[in-house]
Amino acid sequence: MEMIILILVTCILITAVLQKKNYRTFIETYRSNILLPVLAPYSLFLVDKLDLYRRFPTIVAPVHQKMIILRGSRLSQIFTRIHLAKIVTVFTICALVTFAAFVSVEAGDYTLPIFCVFMTVILVYAQMKELDTKVKKRKESILLELPEFTNKLILLVNAGETVQGAINKSVQQNINRIYDSPLYYELNEAMNKLQSNSSFQDAMKDFSQRCGIQEVSVLTTTIMMNYRKGGKQLAESLKDLSKSLWDKRKTLTRIKGEEASSKLIFPMIFVFAAVLLVIIYPAITMFNF
Repeated sequence: MEMIILILVTCILITAVLQKKNYRTFIETYRSNILLPVLAPYSLFLVDKLDLYRRFPTIVAPVHQKMIILRGSRLSQIFTRIHLAKIVTVFTICALVTFAAFVSVEAGDYTLPIFCVFMTVILVYAQMKELDTKVKKRKESILLELPEFTNKLILLVNAGETVQGAINKSVQQNINRIYDSPLYYELNEAMNKLQSNSSFQDAMKDFSQRCGIQEVSVLTTTIMMNYRKGGKQLAESLKDLSKSLWDKRKTLTRIKGEEASSKLIFPMIFVFAAVLLVIIYPAITMFNF
């Protein structure tokens, strides 16, 4: 049985070495996003060879949709492939460990192998749910920054700036953190599209679709409806929208605060139990004495 494990590991490593040439450029380009680059040629080879896109559309399609939200339509297919390769890598390592655990079973004790199977399922599921967490955090980040951005637009438009100029100024003020801010990253993409001779309406429509959030859609619709009418009417419309955005931000902040409080409950229980044990233990020992 040990020989079978050795053969499997050898086959995986040989596949990784043989496929390294085919995937070298891809791995070097996206190294920071790839789990275990040493095994990446093997994982990418399996993703391509098994044709996971066609064989498992119910699994791959949701991953691709989330990647469109997180990475944009231009890079979504690339990062979907990377994420599938990550799942293959995790599953392969867990499967090898589980198989080794079954081989090392003694006297019918299957506790360790069962635990390994359980951990394999948990880790693969965690990789699948990772994107949901990222999408949720991205949405929350945009919702938290949107009211401030709207207020900036109101101030700049009231000061005589055009809508396009106001958006561009807001982006330039935050240019150093666009990769940490999903909202300003997407706004920067919209400004780049305008510089490529796209119309303002097309740029705003694409911006709204990339964000994929109802509040952003309402903002872009408000801007485009009043784009031709000028500053004062646009500023008034944005003020009404700003109030609802601030209310939603307050609600989101309150919810996040409640979630943070609930996460502290279990650590507090453990700390309380430890303190209680420290206090009670001397009394118990004295009583036994």
